Amino acid sequence: MAEKIKENWKYLLINGKSKTLEVKDSEFDKGKLTNLTDIRPFNKNDSEGKEISPTVELANKEKRKVYTTFFQKPFKNLVLLTGAGSSMDVKGLSMNQLWDESEKEFKSEKVDGLNNIIEAVKFPNEKKDKKDIEALLSQIEGFVRFSDDIEVDSKDGRKKLSKLKELLFKLIQEKCTIPTPSNDAFPHKVLLEKVLQRKLTSPRVKIFTLNYDLLFEDAATAVNAIVIDGFSYTFPRTFSGRYFDYDIVQREGSKLKEEDNFVQRVFHLHKLHGSINWERIEETGSVVINEKPKKALMVYPREAKYEDSYEQPFFEMMARFQRNLRLNDDTLLVCIGYSFNDKHINAAIEEALNQNPGFRLAIIDPGFDNDAASKSLKTIKETALQTERILMVSETFTDFANYFPEIKTYENTQQVTINLKNE
Repeated sequence: MAEKIKENWKYLLINGKSKTLEVKDSEFDKGKLTNLTDIRPFNKNDSEGKEISPTVELANKEKRKVYTTFFQKPFKNLVLLTGAGSSMDVKGLSMNQLWDESEKEFKSEKVDGLNNIIEAVKFPNEKKDKKDIEALLSQIEGFVRFSDDIEVDSKDGRKKLSKLKELLFKLIQEKCTIPTPSNDAFPHKVLLEKVLQRKLTSPRVKIFTLNYDLLFEDAATAVNAIVIDGFSYTFPRTFSGRYFDYDIVQREGSKLKEEDNFVQRVFHLHKLHGSINWERIEETGSVVINEKPKKALMVYPREAKYEDSYEQPFFEMMARFQRNLRLNDDTLLVCIGYSFNDKHINAAIEEALNQNPGFRLAIIDPGFDNDAASKSLKTIKETALQTERILMVSETFTDFANYFPEIKTYENTQQVTINLKNE
């Protein structure tokens, strides 16, 4: 008997038992659906009873119809979390691409500098094959701390591992500096314009990002919005958590003399892993904004990033993230391009799902149904099939920004329990 061929179905959208969309024998190119043989569920007959052949356009239309309805439901607090996937839409680099750039930077005709580092710190081959730049930086730090800060041949002569690590950090800083895109290719601007149309009586939109770039700041300038980012409005702009409690109100000419008259187009921006224009002043320990810092204050990709998150200003940013997810009066968290590989971020989201009945979660990720997705993302997928509190959509950031609808306010729904198994 011939072996039965397993049907290859992939999820395009998950939102509870009754609201899912799958495509058969599907193909994707950079996250975009390019080919399919079937859609389910799907009525294959038109109003006249004629059979309709499923197409990519039809699958995307059905998908966007479902998530448009989801985002048009009422909610009070809107929180966005963006990861590397959002910046990659505008020429940001993935971790694998940062590895490739490091190979180029440390290589000459005679010396393969990155490979020399790998051999010196005894970096495992399986992690090398995965191009795990985070694991490599962690291995370098551990080797220097517990073994020896030895010298290694590099393209510019022999250098200590600690110096080569700093050069890797500098390279990451440079490669995460992304020029402002043109208006017709700037999804951050498109999405910001839409979410800032909320009623002024609603709480301010809170944006948390794990990226170092200035794309949200550039988008704010493009739409004439005001950013409350935790820094003073005096110069030099200096960080203090109390500035997140400030707001912008209009006093002159207000019709409501006894009440706050909030200014439009204001949002909060929290950069959980720092920024390419943050700098710590060694003499005072204060953190300021500097367009050309000698050493940018960033949580670089390595295991010690979890320790870094307990230092200021990162601790303040993380505390604000947790606080916003605990608001038990209709909160929606929209995760865009986040891989669910950061334990401290996952823990906050897990707690909100388990403890906050007024919390909803939406995940926008063109690769959420890939076999290579993180264990935590796979756990969420299993839970999303059981509850309409979680929405998962296979969509690029650019397309999501273009199709994101005008929004209203959310209602509460059923409670679920989730346990994210961190890798």
